[in-house]
Amino acid sequence: MTALQDSDVHITYEDQQKINRFARCNARHGDIKEELKITENDLQNLQDAEDEMMIALDTNEKVPFMVGEVFIMKSQDESQEAIGAQRESLQEEIAGLNTRSGELQETMTQLKGDLYAKFGNNINLEPEEE
Repeated sequence: MTALQDSDVHITYEDQQKINRFARCNARHGDIKEELKITENDLQNLQDAEDEMMIALDTNEKVPFMVGEVFIMKSQDESQEAIGAQRESLQEEIAGLNTRSGELQETMTQLKGDLYAKFGNNINLEPEEE
């Protein structure tokens, strides 16, 4: 009978707010992780393109460079400068995503501690394995 009493934990409005906040943070954290994968892949593609361009082309040869939805012809130097600017932008974006991910993880850890302290095994806040 004590096991039944232990599982009857009263959920307050504040508890529900914490659960909802944890769920929102967890969803945002998942979105940021996906965005981070895509951005890191884009950064790797830029590096691969730059490496291939340096290996395969003559110094004076023009290369097609995508701007928006069209390609324009640029010299290797212009292309390398543009790739460098894009790489810098992606690195800044990755740093921002990592910072935001860390902030969300910290918030979720705090909320998880509060909720597990009150509800124990009656609540599951662990991510599902895929």
